[in-house]
Amino acid sequence: MSPMLTRRAAIGSAALAAAFSGGAFADEAPLATEEEVIEVYAVLGQWIEAYRARDYDAQWLLTDSRIRRWHDKRRWRNWMTEAQKNNGDVTAYMVESGAPVRAGDLPCTEQGHCFRQGVQYIIYIMRTEYEKAEPAQPEFAVMAKSGEGWRFGGGTLLNRPLGETAVILTRQDEARYRPSWSISQ
Repeated sequence: MSPMLTRRAAIGSAALAAAFSGGAFADEAPLATEEEVIEVYAVLGQWIEAYRARDYDAQWLLTDSRIRRWHDKRRWRNWMTEAQKNNGDVTAYMVESGAPVRAGDLPCTEQGHCFRQGVQYIIYIMRTEYEKAEPAQPEFAVMAKSGEGWRFGGGTLLNRPLGETAVILTRQDEARYRPSWSISQ
């Protein structure tokens, strides 16, 4: 069988299995509840407040472990220090909307990295004001659920201090890269 036909057969088999299982694909997580959208906003607030307090270690711990795997504390502190230098403090932020969202509906990065399937996400569209950056920035923050609970899972918040939209890498992306440190650290 040609590679194209093999891929089509695999895709067809997955769709057929999903249809007979009466539900979504196995790698789709259930959507977060409306109550979670409200509750998780507090975690996002803690993440922003840690940045404002320059407590980058606390902020890093409020970041999803799948991102922390690729960005150790030192690298994180360097990015946040640079963001503080370029943007100044976050002087105000307001959530314009928040909603549960599937990975496939989230924007991929400029480099083509997309959010990981099988993870519950909530997206917040925000208007953020900075001490130095003008005008108020329309940004988004994605919160992700893992065994640690809800954590910052990517987005453009803090005026893109990571250089591109941060995401939780897909398994395919992870296979192409090597983390900067071990997850056990």
